[in-house]
Amino acid sequence: MRRVARDFELGAHQGLVWTDPKRFPWIVVLLPTLVGLPVLRLGISAAREGQRSDGAWYYGLPLLVLGTAIVAAAVYFLFLALTRRQPQVWVGHYRHGIVREVAGHVPEAYAWDEIDGIRRSSTKVTNGITSVTTHELRVRPREGAEITVTDAYKGVARFIDELDKTFTRVRLPLDRDRLNAGERVDFLGAHLDPAGVGYLEHRLGWREVERVTVEQGRLEIHRHGDGEPWAGLPVEMVENLSVFLALAAMMCRPAGGNRPRPDNPA
Repeated sequence: MRRVARDFELGAHQGLVWTDPKRFPWIVVLLPTLVGLPVLRLGISAAREGQRSDGAWYYGLPLLVLGTAIVAAAVYFLFLALTRRQPQVWVGHYRHGIVREVAGHVPEAYAWDEIDGIRRSSTKVTNGITSVTTHELRVRPREGAEITVTDAYKGVARFIDELDKTFTRVRLPLDRDRLNAGERVDFLGAHLDPAGVGYLEHRLGWREVERVTVEQGRLEIHRHGDGEPWAGLPVEMVENLSVFLALAAMMCRPAGGNRPRPDNPA
């Protein structure tokens, strides 16, 4: 991974997360095999003996059925072991990009300008007594498969925070320049342009926008004078959320003043 990052000039290493696939419990294959084969052999012997002595092979049928069922279970568990085992994966965060390496494959490297967007989410799950927060990051390269980092990776929470900060630091000036040039900037489920903010076919002018916030996993757009948010959508539907929030804060018209240009938020 480090060699690939060096070859692609991705700069200093900033963070690393990796999966830790559990070893398959081979005992669940070995034990049924050790029990099932002798039972199946006894069933075959009983069937042969019954056929020879009484002409009734079916005396061994119960043992045949039991042995076959146990061996079939062993074969099923072996199938799971061979087809569903997940390879180990490493994802490295560098100053100028990201690298993913899947065990047994050539690492994939992407500079920040080769990534169209990132999405992150945190979900709090509670059972009334205890609670746990799950984390997920999706990185969408311009070319190549999406990179997904979840709690299956060690140290995921801090990794996501640091990667988001780095990507935002790189992407914010670019999208700010696009707004200054009069372009619309899309963030998957939402968008910004010099005149307003919107999602899907809905749009609200900047003079009507009071603030844009994130509350309990939802992006909320508040209009002046309204008690409820004018719009709300899950943060998973918004790419580059930190960039979106920073630009929206710059574009919102302060009370009693003029709306600042994105390159002059003061």
